[in-house]
Amino acid sequence: MSTELVNTQFRTLHGFFGPKFQTGSGPFRVFLTGKVGFDNFSINNQNATAGFTNTVGLTNGTTHFAVYPGGGFEVFAGPIGVRAEIGDDIFFDHGAHNNLRVSFGPQLRF
Repeated sequence: MSTELVNTQFRTLHGFFGPKFQTGSGPFRVFLTGKVGFDNFSINNQNATAGFTNTVGLTNGTTHFAVYPGGGFEVFAGPIGVRAEIGDDIFFDHGAHNNLRVSFGPQLRF
């Protein structure tokens, strides 16, 4: 068996905004979120800095309207905590395309 790594130079930029509704303000919180925005898909053979600049400009590739319903929980011990979130990044291009997103990691509270 052999393995080969290939750089596809495919980039995705997600831009979302929207509210987060949460329970309480104690050390354990459950939340729901609903966001709207866009997903931009591009293919780029430039280095990381120039490639990011062109992608943020949204001048190449294709951009689609997107929505993101999701939810999760946060657990804090003082200012340090852990957050887990699951949602569905849905973009619309000749119909809805669903993309499950799961995230878990540390969080700092100010």
